[in-house]
Amino acid sequence: RGIRSLVTDISYLDPQEGIRFRGKTIPETFAALPKAPGSDYPTVESFWYFLLTGEVPTQAQVDEVLTEWKVRQEVPQYVFDTIRTLPRDSHPMAMLSVGITAMQRDSKFAALYNAGKFNKLSAWESVYEDACDIVARIPVIAAFIYNLKYKGDKQIAIDPALDMGANFAHMIDQGDAYKDVARMYFILHSDHESGNVSAHTTHLVHSALSDPYYAYAAGLNGLAGPLHGRANQEVLDWTIKFQEKYCKDQEPTKELITRALWDTLNAG
Repeated sequence: RGIRSLVTDISYLDPQEGIRFRGKTIPETFAALPKAPGSDYPTVESFWYFLLTGEVPTQAQVDEVLTEWKVRQEVPQYVFDTIRTLPRDSHPMAMLSVGITAMQRDSKFAALYNAGKFNKLSAWESVYEDACDIVARIPVIAAFIYNLKYKGDKQIAIDPALDMGANFAHMIDQGDAYKDVARMYFILHSDHESGNVSAHTTHLVHSALSDPYYAYAAGLNGLAGPLHGRANQEVLDWTIKFQEKYCKDQEPTKELITRALWDTLNAG
């Protein structure tokens, strides 16, 4: 901590005030961006534009991203078929990694390189194309995996009228309130300095000119570690155990929760 080893223009994680996206705090970011219809929250599409350019988009620019992602979000059937071949008790992150890797056959960067047309000055264009395809398809694949594992494989089709966050909530059969939760969650987890395990891994793997599908799948495998993305799962597991241990016969008071936290910390 305190040793600068990586510089990025996109975001900065301050140990005291938290993350800034393109210089803006989280409240400033949410206040500045165009909002989803009927919501106080911005869309993921507007935030994507903001991250890439550093500029707050107009509604017309947001609509362009929305339209483009509608085209890109169509996941090939073979991806779903591949995921279905895995044991049903496989971890969701393993399934997501397999799904992303399976799509590698569609990589525009790999196709360009294999055709002998690679030029390091313009290679970013095909990387951008792959990145757009991956980002647009991730919620669709994730929703499929959730429904496959936890909803008896009852799949819900994309609603072409909805933005990414709202569509994810729709596809996992959650109510309207969860649409804003998804929007917020996707935005807050989008970028933090690029030095964390998953982002660093994608940079490292792609530095060998592995295409974005390989790189992103590698990042997912790093994200699955309990000191990184799986920390969310660990917290949920802790909360469930806390409820089972402390909240059966008594109110979860501040004193009770404090004691339980210290019990966890003192246990190492």
